[in-house]
Amino acid sequence: MPKPASVVYFDRLEGERAQIAAALRKTIEGRWPTLHSKLAWGFPCWTGNERIFSIMAQKDRCNLQLWSGARLADDYMSRIEGTGKDLRHVKVYSVADVDDELIDIMERAVALDRTTPKAVR
Repeated sequence: MPKPASVVYFDRLEGERAQIAAALRKTIEGRWPTLHSKLAWGFPCWTGNERIFSIMAQKDRCNLQLWSGARLADDYMSRIEGTGKDLRHVKVYSVADVDDELIDIMERAVALDRTTPKAVR
């Protein structure tokens, strides 16, 4: 039986990026086990009512994409980046960056999806 596409995505990562992606995935799946995951646009995504998170490996980091990140950006200006109408991201350069503040951002993203979900294109 072939592996799910999202698992293959993580299997292809190496070094620090693999460790960061694994820490983000463990956080998401450990704290919010009811979210559904699948590959979308080539990256693993987690959905509640709508899409909430994606993990996108970059050359020197992983980006945690927040599909409603624009609604959180003003409260976390030092962490949430981007200029998209809805989609924003947090650059995660090490496992240590998966800290209490990032988990708080993630908690708020999940809460937004539960109370005021916004459709993703």
